[in-house]
Amino acid sequence: MKRQWLVRLLFGLMVITGLFSVLTPLEYVRGKSMAPTLQPGQWLIVANYRVLRHVGLKVHRGDIVTFENQGKVANLASTRQLVKRVVGAPRDLLGISQTTVYRNSKPLKEPYVKHPMNNAQYQYDGRTDGGQPFTSPSYQRAEYLTRDQYFVLGDNRPASADSRWFGPVAGKQMTGIVLAKLPIRRSGLLETTLWVGLHLLPMVLVLAWFGVASWPDLKGMLKRG
Repeated sequence: MKRQWLVRLLFGLMVITGLFSVLTPLEYVRGKSMAPTLQPGQWLIVANYRVLRHVGLKVHRGDIVTFENQGKVANLASTRQLVKRVVGAPRDLLGISQTTVYRNSKPLKEPYVKHPMNNAQYQYDGRTDGGQPFTSPSYQRAEYLTRDQYFVLGDNRPASADSRWFGPVAGKQMTGIVLAKLPIRRSGLLETTLWVGLHLLPMVLVLAWFGVASWPDLKGMLKRG
């Protein structure tokens, strides 16, 4: 009886952790482009957009999203996940001046931006020549977002490679929507060990469930052997 209870418990935990790992995986922040909203190494709970969009999950203005690089940032792998904030959705007209973002001809209120935007000093990815397209005092950019296009910016405007540089992001590049940020950073051995352990937990539970469920048969085989 106790073994049957344990089998059911392990099966339930296996299903729950498996669903969480697929539908709302844990991710962590790489880089400082979203500071101070998100800190380097900070853990995030992310809704799996590629799966959940089929049941109605949508990207909205103001969402913090993850998406595949796919050549947007040249010095990063194509599959590298980037994290930015959506400031423009399909059918929006986005405008950018030296210091202000406009959506549909109205300046955006952006209380989450603590490092004000000054595109005259914008240095893409820290390169000394990165800000060349933005140095003109009369710099302006306008972008009409077509179907399935999103304009994304980092909250840390002086240090973010984003749609100012590489243009809109296609919806098919989106991988997740940030649901919550956790007060944990992947910054040391303890945190890294916990991170690895949590990602291995579903597989550990599968092995434990299989072992407990199969134990009578395995025990009999060992006795016959």
